[in-house]
Amino acid sequence: MMWLWEGEPAPAHRLERILPDGSVAIIVNLYEDRIPIYDRRDVGRFENTSGTLLVGAQSQFDIIDAVQPAVASVKFRPGGAWPFFKPPVGEVRDQQIALEDLWRGARLRERMLEAPPQTRLQVLEQVLLERIARPMESHPAVRFALRAFEKTHAIAAVTEKIGMSSRRFADVFRNEVGMTPKAFCRVRRFHQAIRRIHDAQDVDWADVALSCGYYDQPHFIHDFRAFAGINPTAYLASRTAHASHIVMR
Repeated sequence: MMWLWEGEPAPAHRLERILPDGSVAIIVNLYEDRIPIYDRRDVGRFENTSGTLLVGAQSQFDIIDAVQPAVASVKFRPGGAWPFFKPPVGEVRDQQIALEDLWRGARLRERMLEAPPQTRLQVLEQVLLERIARPMESHPAVRFALRAFEKTHAIAAVTEKIGMSSRRFADVFRNEVGMTPKAFCRVRRFHQAIRRIHDAQDVDWADVALSCGYYDQPHFIHDFRAFAGINPTAYLASRTAHASHIVMR
């Protein structure tokens, strides 16, 4: 998915917590050449980085500026970032890296700003096509597992059908998707729960926990805190129009 956001009214809050979903993304700040990386434990502390970032598959929440006058992004489907980068995407898990460090001379941000606003996503797509570094087809085991994980989180059963050792499969999957099968399934199960409760008014927490594959409600709450940094009730009180975004302040 590629999207471009320009000129929208600023929200009343300043910061948002963005929840992990197991995907890899590129972020381009078209307003200024910087993106702040906030300390999760102290939002008063942050580092300014390049205005164009590669965001590896995250297993924790990140904090972003809610006020973003002009920003573009590529959000890769699971395994979709693999063809565009020479280092395996597993090497950038839980990291945010200046894109120019990986794509020398790409000038992505500059080329988008030089283009008319209505063609900026076309420029983004063109740069992606120029940077294809591997075959577009992922490993057959990864393709099979990603389809299977849409219906089950039984990693051992999926690995047995693939016919690879668990260690070899974990290495291949991590290289292409960005995290191990176990971590990926945990994040995707959490994201499934987020989608279930986002639009709900009254939530049966035990039903959500069991239907999303958790052992019980305490297991669900434990995982929710690990990924979101808050409990499910606090999520409902702070949710925004986007299921993966929470108001901070």
